Order: sequence, then structure tokens, then C-alpha cells
Amino acid sequence: MNQIKQMFELQQKLNDATNGIIWTEGATKEGRQISWLRCIYMEAAEAIDSFNWKHWKDIEGPHDLDNAKVELVDIWHFIMSEAIHFGDSGFAEAYENIEPERDPNPELMVEILEKMVAAAAGANVDKSQNALYEITSIFFKAIATMGMDVPELYRRYLVKNQLNTFRQDHGYKEGTYVKIWDAVEDNVVAFNIMDEHPDFTPEQLYKKLEEEYAGIN
Repeated sequence: MNQIKQMFELQQKLNDATNGIIWTEGATKEGRQISWLRCIYMEAAEAIDSFNWKHWKDIEGPHDLDNAKVELVDIWHFIMSEAIHFGDSGFAEAYENIEPERDPNPELMVEILEKMVAAAAGANVDKSQNALYEITSIFFKAIATMGMDVPELYRRYLVKNQLNTFRQDHGYKEGTYVKIWDAVEDNVVAFNIMDEHPDFTPEQLYKKLEEEYAGIN
């Protein structure tokens, strides 16, 4: 089984557990409407803010490329969710062997992300069309421009998938979950675990998250 197909299966499982199996019809088990397209363009806007684009502020500051990768993984969650909702999860497997660029290009990344925002927001407003295939093509261009291939996307996705599962199991939807662990955001903790233990299974990662969460002040 290729890694893209595995990620789709994990996303289906996560969404089923979080929202109930009714989510594929466009609503959660609590009856709240879902807009995966809005999720995509809001996360893409957050990804843009990982880059030092503001001409009036901290003009010599570095780009936050690590955070940009985190945001891209979040976007991928929502693209897969929209694809499953749309009824076509197999088309993305065509991108399995994308070739990453050697050096990330921040200026080009901002342009690519702006195209994603435009495509997703436009489709969300114009309900007569769906931009799923265009958005997916833009997404894989984005990860290649960031120097990522599918194996890296897969590793990073597994981390965020388990973190999202952990969040839901520990009160995220109810508002009781603590996202900052000893002054560090849980995203950072999770990816640090991945860096330290690259061969962890999803189950081992989840157990390590439990250990870290139990020890926060």
C-alpha cells in the first residue's frame, strides 16, 4: 500500500472518531456544518504568516520554515477530508513520486499559498464548482517547493495524526485540553519526539505524548 493511500485511511479513521461517520455528508455528529475548503484557506493564510513578508515589521527576521511545514501538514488533513467528502480519494496517489526542490524558495511559497487561498475561498463562495483537484495540485507543488517529498509528508502526517487523536481524547473539543506544555506548544513537542525517535510507530508516539502530557505543570 502506498503512503498516500495509508494517509487517507488514517484520516478517515480520525474524522470518523472525531465527528461521527455522518461527517462525510457535511456535518458533525453534533449537527455543526463542516467547510473543509474554509479550513484549507484559513490554514494556508497561517502558513503565509510563517514567512517574513511584512515590509513594515522585522524586515531582517528569518522565515519560520519549520512552522510552514507544520501548516502544510494541517492543510493536507483538510484536503484529504474534502476529497473523502467529495467522493474521490484515489486521484491523489498520482503525486506519490513528486521530486522535492533542493532549496526552499520563500518568495515562491507565498505565491503558491496565495493561489491555494484563492482557489479554496473561491470554491467555498461559488458552490457550483469544486476546486479539489486544483488545490491538491497546488499543495503538492508547495511541499516540493519546501523541499519535502511524500515520505517526509507521511512522517510528519503520522505525528500530527496522532497528536490530533491525542487532543480529541483529552478534551480538545470540550475546551479542557492544555495546548501549551511547559511553555512549548504541543505541535513542537510532537515533532521533537519524531526527530528524536524517527522509527516510532504511531502507538509508541501516542504513548510518549501521554508521558509528556502527564508531566506538564
